Amino acid sequence: MSKLEFTHVFPLSVRWGDADVYGHINNVEFVRYVESGRVAYCEEVMGLNLKVGMESGWVLADMHCTYLQQVHYPAMLEVHTRISKLGNKSATVLADIYCKGEEEPVLTSRGVMVWFDMKRQQSAPVPEQIKTKVVSYEKSVEDLTKS
Repeated sequence: MSKLEFTHVFPLSVRWGDADVYGHINNVEFVRYVESGRVAYCEEVMGLNLKVGMESGWVLADMHCTYLQQVHYPAMLEVHTRISKLGNKSATVLADIYCKGEEEPVLTSRGVMVWFDMKRQQSAPVPEQIKTKVVSYEKSVEDLTKS
């Protein structure tokens, strides 16, 4: 994918402590960077107020990352995030991380989020207002009616 296919950008500054003994940013930090982009998307696009004690919300069910380039401190990154597929109970979220000003990603990610009822401890239908916000924000969303 290219940057142009993404709808949400979250800027992020690499911290000194994100580097490992090899001098590059540790792979676990990249998972946190993707998480930061995903959380910003949920708050800014979906209008979710993420907090302890929520009755329902997204939980991450699956995530795959492909590491393409090393990153060293200092660096400014951009986490590009979008929802590519939205079903009855789940959404596919894509994220690419770029060094600011670069055109090739340093990481690509694909995850699946499930809407979850915290009280019942089970998946639940994605609320219509969330679907509406995502569909109106994204350039295209696949499989809106499939679960």
